[in-house]
Amino acid sequence: MSGLIARPPFPTHFHPRQHRFVPALPTLDPRLLLSSAQTLIDFPMDGLGAPGRQLVYLARAGIFHAVSHLLGPAGGTVLMPAYHHGVEVEAVSATGARLLFYRVDGQMRLDLDDLATKMRLPDIRLVYLTHYVGLAQPVAEVKRLCVEAGLPLFEDCALALLSRDPDGRPVGSTGDAAVFCLYKSLPVPHGGLLVSPSIPIVRLRRPPLASTLHHMAGSLLSHLELVGGEVGACVRALTRGAAHATIDAVVDTVMTGTQHLRPVELGLGASSLVSALVRHFDLPTIRQRRRHNYSRLAEQLRGVLPVIGDPLPQGACPLFLPVRVKEKRRVLSMLRARGVEAIDFWGNHDVACPAEAFPEVVALRREVLELPIHQSLDDDAIDFVAACTLEATARA
Repeated sequence: MSGLIARPPFPTHFHPRQHRFVPALPTLDPRLLLSSAQTLIDFPMDGLGAPGRQLVYLARAGIFHAVSHLLGPAGGTVLMPAYHHGVEVEAVSATGARLLFYRVDGQMRLDLDDLATKMRLPDIRLVYLTHYVGLAQPVAEVKRLCVEAGLPLFEDCALALLSRDPDGRPVGSTGDAAVFCLYKSLPVPHGGLLVSPSIPIVRLRRPPLASTLHHMAGSLLSHLELVGGEVGACVRALTRGAAHATIDAVVDTVMTGTQHLRPVELGLGASSLVSALVRHFDLPTIRQRRRHNYSRLAEQLRGVLPVIGDPLPQGACPLFLPVRVKEKRRVLSMLRARGVEAIDFWGNHDVACPAEAFPEVVALRREVLELPIHQSLDDDAIDFVAACTLEATARA
């Protein structure tokens, strides 16, 4: 890829071998715990605790309960996008539903024609729509098709909290039900949110308090390393080492971000700490910062690497910046060696979906790398991510 580079491979104010910590997820700034509560004015957060809103431990539990309700006891086939993480497929399968997949192109946009054709097949009972990375799908058109076919629409907004569609409607507000992942966008220990006016509240167990506090402590330590440089890194390393030898041995930690579904996760609700924390967040500022960081990083990669979603659509609140790279594993290794927590985005093929039928998805899984642009990062951090990415892809 080095032949494509038309500008210096890294900003001149960064040494190409510099190391710093740039986490994949937003970190918990302890000052937030002392700040006064903010007014939640953004869908779906403005309705926390209201009818039609239910907090769950992980979004996959919300998917399971929503799909179970929308299908009813008769069951049937769910139309799902061929590009998916995998755990949501497992959650839908756990309801007893059958699966059929529709096409998604190389820019993560669904194929409306393919979807419309497959909606006419017998036994289709539900359409499952995923808004990738905060980039809204044409949900109004999909809803129209669903109304014509008499099918419910489920919106997977796990990666699209605070985003809006091209018509200005919040994603998740058009379908019959929607699910959001909170901990990927906000520095909370866990949390998914199921939104639907028709789905009754499900009785769920409280998660282990020790596990919740364990996740919170990890986010606080990540923030210390992010802002504290070498000192913060040393403190975090010492603390994590001590925790592995003591606390981790006795705390029953319920993990987040795992690849596969565990049945215990379907019965867990969210800690009351989650709803308490989110009231301290300035949601409009978070959206603005994410858009700024995405645009700043995309501008530095533009013309060198293919960035998905660039230029950023109005209303989008990007979860991260998806970039397509060759030799993804080598680039990922070099970024992590520099302290940048880039993620291999959905790189594992799902055996439930026939790869040969969806070549664009195969290419996405092979090439898409997730770069952090969240609200905890300032301009220097974004420039550092750009510098490391350009250097790594030039060397790969």
